[in-house]
Amino acid sequence: MTAATKRKSLLEVQFPIAQLSLESFLERSATHGKTLNSLGKWWGTKPFVLTRAIILGMLFEAADNPLQWPKDLDVFFRLLCLDSDGMWHRRNHNLNANSSRPSYPSFASLCKFQAFKEERELFLSETAWRPRLSDEEKCMRESLERRTFFSLDYPVQRRYCKQVEDVAGPPEASWLVINEHCNTDAKTLQEWVWQMSERRFGRRLRVGDAFSGMGSIPFEAARLGCDVLASDLNPVAALMTKTALEVIGGRETHHEKVIAAQEKLFDDVDRWIVDQGFEESKDGLRATLYFYCVEVEVPEWDGWKIPLSGTWHIAPKNEVWAELVPNPKTKSFDFKIRHGGQGYVAAKFGTILEGDVVCPEPLWKIFIDSGYSRSAVSRISLSTLVKNFGGLDSWDKGDFVPKANSFYGERLYCIRWLRPAPIGKDGKRKGRKTFVYREPDEYDLDIETQIIDLVSRTLETSQKCGWIPDWRIQDGAKTRELTRTRGWTYWHHLFTPRQLLMLSEYSRRLREFEPSIRQSLILNLGQLANYNARLCRWHQGAGGGSGSTVEVFYNQALNTLVNYVCRAWSFCDGVVSPEHNHVDTSGKTEATLLDARSIKNSCDLWITDPPYADAVKYEELSEFFLAWYKPHIQACFPDWYADSKRDHAVKGDDAGFRVAMSECYANLARHMPDDGLQVLMFTHKDTDVWEDLALIMWSAGLQVKQVWSIATETGAGGIKKGNYVQATYNMVLRKRPANAPVGFDDMIVDEIQARVREVITHMRESQSAAGSFACGYTDTDYLLAAQAVAAEVVTGYASISGVDLDAELRTPNRERDEQSVLRTLMNQAKRVAVDFLVPTGLEDHLRRTPDGGSAAQFWRQLSPEEKFLLKGLEMESGGEDRIGVFQDLGRAYGIADYEDLLGE
Repeated sequence: MTAATKRKSLLEVQFPIAQLSLESFLERSATHGKTLNSLGKWWGTKPFVLTRAIILGMLFEAADNPLQWPKDLDVFFRLLCLDSDGMWHRRNHNLNANSSRPSYPSFASLCKFQAFKEERELFLSETAWRPRLSDEEKCMRESLERRTFFSLDYPVQRRYCKQVEDVAGPPEASWLVINEHCNTDAKTLQEWVWQMSERRFGRRLRVGDAFSGMGSIPFEAARLGCDVLASDLNPVAALMTKTALEVIGGRETHHEKVIAAQEKLFDDVDRWIVDQGFEESKDGLRATLYFYCVEVEVPEWDGWKIPLSGTWHIAPKNEVWAELVPNPKTKSFDFKIRHGGQGYVAAKFGTILEGDVVCPEPLWKIFIDSGYSRSAVSRISLSTLVKNFGGLDSWDKGDFVPKANSFYGERLYCIRWLRPAPIGKDGKRKGRKTFVYREPDEYDLDIETQIIDLVSRTLETSQKCGWIPDWRIQDGAKTRELTRTRGWTYWHHLFTPRQLLMLSEYSRRLREFEPSIRQSLILNLGQLANYNARLCRWHQGAGGGSGSTVEVFYNQALNTLVNYVCRAWSFCDGVVSPEHNHVDTSGKTEATLLDARSIKNSCDLWITDPPYADAVKYEELSEFFLAWYKPHIQACFPDWYADSKRDHAVKGDDAGFRVAMSECYANLARHMPDDGLQVLMFTHKDTDVWEDLALIMWSAGLQVKQVWSIATETGAGGIKKGNYVQATYNMVLRKRPANAPVGFDDMIVDEIQARVREVITHMRESQSAAGSFACGYTDTDYLLAAQAVAAEVVTGYASISGVDLDAELRTPNRERDEQSVLRTLMNQAKRVAVDFLVPTGLEDHLRRTPDGGSAAQFWRQLSPEEKFLLKGLEMESGGEDRIGVFQDLGRAYGIADYEDLLGE
């Protein structure tokens, strides 16, 4: 396509943000069945549906006449199965039982409510259809289902549908409309992508991602039939992307070989552990879990050693708990596992509370009887004990259990065993297997000693071979917590002897497989480490009170614990033998380890989700895995490095971050055709980062053509209250023309104001259409959208009169002028946005006043200080307590001394 005939992509003029927000939100909210989750842990992946929409929207040619754009959007809806035919095509076929949220009734009950008299005979009950319907009755049922389905509002209707990725593509009827409109002859999405790519580029579309992470963006591109170039600076990310494309995607024969290999590897380790007797009780039961706690000596309590735990409840469903039995001879506690009875209620409260060690009740009774309590206190700060002890000793390379004189000791206090189903008279097992909780006896503790001795004898050799890490923990914002709170200095310190034994045996056996299979099994080793470390907590309330282990990275941190759980190998089957899906992909795929600044291959469309201003410490957290992966990466990928490249990572929020990002995106711009596009996905709570993004994109020679705000984010570790960012901002970028104009700040202000009003109005309309109960935007999202618009306008100019943008890019934050032209433009955009942020309920209040009136009009008449106070009170009542949010609001209102308006 020549420059003269080049047409805009639909992505540049319109995008169904309401529908995609709901689809993205529900895809992210799903807790099971995510296609790539079997690969392991990575942070910040984006929804498949969003990537699919971006790729299709890039290839979809927008009509020259804006009056034809509604027709374009209608056809685009059909491509994504967001239209009526597509929604019916995506419906769950088991509609009678489906309900994706507990608050939503089964679809059969909805149908029963709408059924005519003759249709009620189709039902067995209020919530179930009658089985074995005749052909005529089946037609009646489908007619009733259709009528009911299309009577629902879109957000509710969507709850009874599959994810977009779970259907192959549009139904046959939709293809007739799509082909006529697009002048194609396709029956699948892959055919449509090929034909549109051939027309525009003369070949298959090339999609690249230079920050591939887990690989969700390149994977979806490959699923659509694109040629894919994926890379990442981090070896863990590059390995995950490669495995996604080659095991979950790729050839089915390779997928089958990997599944068979991981099963064989599990069985080999299992056979060895059984032969050693490391997980067998004296009476022949097989262990599933081992419960540990730390123990501290308290001089103020006559030198007694206190086991620490926030609770001694283990499995509330069966009222299983651990009783602390004082042993005056050793001045320590023995454990007794109980089931209900006296003491169960009190056991809910453990020996650590709000950072204080709490004296166990049995010991306090001893102190009372002896008169010792008159000079003692029942709670002592743990930090005070550490300080009085002289601080924590650092563990050495050869350590893997606490030293005898360490502040923290370690105790095994409970083992969960599996009792097989009883054997019937016919010699077959019948009934259920049951869990048995017991305190460790001498036999069990002797096995623990055997394991410690074995690890001690083999540790040095295992570290030289790489089967156990010999990496020192580098200091960092996240990693320093390990040393500060436990004294751990090497990565293997994060694992108990039993865990080290399992991990090393698994790692050692990996070398026996050919490289193509071995590389696909490396991530399973990471899964084992993630689900079996001293950082794995026990969630005793999960499973209705049966309890469950929680992975190390349940959040974006390395959290040390006083009470942790170790899986037995028998309980690791699902961890090291994940059930990988297989998805057919076509086109060429390449995943490699590469800095975005060093890429030399061109792509027509770059879709990237880069790191932003230290939002996640990828380079630090990934070292947890790399410590275990090192020998296998070096063996399978001789050209790859096996460290996190902290010094090269794009990180921080100062001039170095801006320059590094500019270099990355300038290189991507050089490696795309003039008709190519880039889409940068951005999610960050700090509105000031947009000023950096505007500078970065301008410096890289890119122009922001559109910014689409899609609600994608879900709360991690519980429901978030307050002004957390819920949206992903998708910046559509083109190369800035060589003849771009010079801008003047007065002219740019007017342009920004008009565009901010347009974008926020669109966001509010889409929120209403998508159903605000599901994926509403927050006030922070609106402020971020305003910043994005300012970036869109600024990057369209070759320069701005009187502003040295390149100098601003490289100026350290501490030297940047608060009144710079660019910052003034950004703040102006935020001021326009805050006019939209009318407090909830103000409209209703004004209606009850004698004069009535418009809330928006009344709001604009208030002073900045009045707006700040009212809006701040609303945010505070919603649970917001982060000072940064109120500071950002104050700056948005242009209040110099907003701190004076804040309470204590």
